Amino acid sequence: MAEYHDEHADYVSGEEEYEEEDADLLDAAEGVNEFSEEEGLVDDEIDEEDDDEDDEAAEQGGGGGGGGAGGAPGAGGQGQMLYIPGLGYIPLANFPGLGGMRGGGPAAAPQQPEGEREWESLSDFPAATQEGLLNAMQALREDGRTELTLLVLGKGGVGKSSTINSLLNERCANVTAFQQDTATQPTDYSRVAQGFTLRCIDTPSLLDQDNVSDAKLEAIAKSIREHQVDAVLYLDRLDSWKVDTLDRKVLEGVTRVLGPDIWANAVLGFTRASESSAPAGVDFAAHVQARAVALRSAIHKAGGPADAELAVALIENSSRCPTNEDGEKVVPPAGTPWIVDLVEKVAEVALNVEPFQYNAKAAAKASNPNRRRKWLIPLVLAAQIGLKLLLDRVLDEDGCRGDANGPFDEQTVRERREELKREKEERKRKQERKKALASGTSAAATTFYDDFTEEEDEDDF
Repeated sequence: MAEYHDEHADYVSGEEEYEEEDADLLDAAEGVNEFSEEEGLVDDEIDEEDDDEDDEAAEQGGGGGGGGAGGAPGAGGQGQMLYIPGLGYIPLANFPGLGGMRGGGPAAAPQQPEGEREWESLSDFPAATQEGLLNAMQALREDGRTELTLLVLGKGGVGKSSTINSLLNERCANVTAFQQDTATQPTDYSRVAQGFTLRCIDTPSLLDQDNVSDAKLEAIAKSIREHQVDAVLYLDRLDSWKVDTLDRKVLEGVTRVLGPDIWANAVLGFTRASESSAPAGVDFAAHVQARAVALRSAIHKAGGPADAELAVALIENSSRCPTNEDGEKVVPPAGTPWIVDLVEKVAEVALNVEPFQYNAKAAAKASNPNRRRKWLIPLVLAAQIGLKLLLDRVLDEDGCRGDANGPFDEQTVRERREELKREKEERKRKQERKKALASGTSAAATTFYDDFTEEEDEDDF
């Protein structure tokens, strides 16, 4: 009994300790606002060595139209990070309303990034990048176009949303670096500059766990049904050194649902395009070439065009991406400004290839393996019939010329041929008699039925 009282006292003491800890946590939560005002918000660039995707999310949070370099506050505090002792850095977006309380009142609701609006962040690009983008749009405008639609495809975690954010120079697409991608529908981001519209369609991951999601592919097909797609940017990571089984399933899924014609408008984009992405001891340019060849081959095997020399664009969304003297982000090996290079290659596809128009019936017909090379069926049947007739004649002639004991003399050969001819004629006559008998039986049955019907009619009268 005494032991029970001691255990009960320890349990009550433990509850009191937990209550004190809970009270401390509540005090800390209530003091978060005061802490953020006293200590300030840290820079939104996070040094993540293991995962550059985390770095991309932090970069997009403070860049573009939301604020200048050095982590200026973005709209609604989306790109700001808060440091809490014992917990580390936490996105300020996890604390609703906290990011907008600076300045004595709630912040205005940020403008929704989806849909069409003016491309204000274009002016925040370096001058050389602005010039390159405007030149590409001018080339399309001279071709009679007023808009460019870019569909971005790929698995989860390859940098689709980050690439769109870098391309538009603003955090419009949600980067899911800290959590699993749960999006199921594509999102349209359209920006207008000097009367020209750049439409980027961000898509969810094409995978659901370890399987290709037909539901997501069908949602993508539905989103592009109403308008044409000028170019398709298929993304993969450069630090993935091979095309595995899951990659092939994704390519086959795209071909099956959207149709094989979509690959004619494709540009291959490799994200994380840094020197460290190449295997140890392998030249960077050779690694890029090998990855491009492997991906083109996989697309061809999945049903894409065999003769399509799909262009390759290197992409680096990380804040550690080096820049040139003009302030443009560049990628190895030649220090190419990758944003301008990507837009130029997309524009080249738009100018030289007919826009892709999704057609559900045509896609199903072209991607159905049972419908491929159907024109060969009658040729194969004719070849089989011809081969059978030829073999029959060869075997008959061989039977006339000899047997297992050796060849026959000329007289015996003539006799065997005459006998074989009579046998064929006899078989032919039997077949004709069978046909006539079957025809007569059918006619008799028809006559009997007619007579029986007439008798029944007379009985009725």
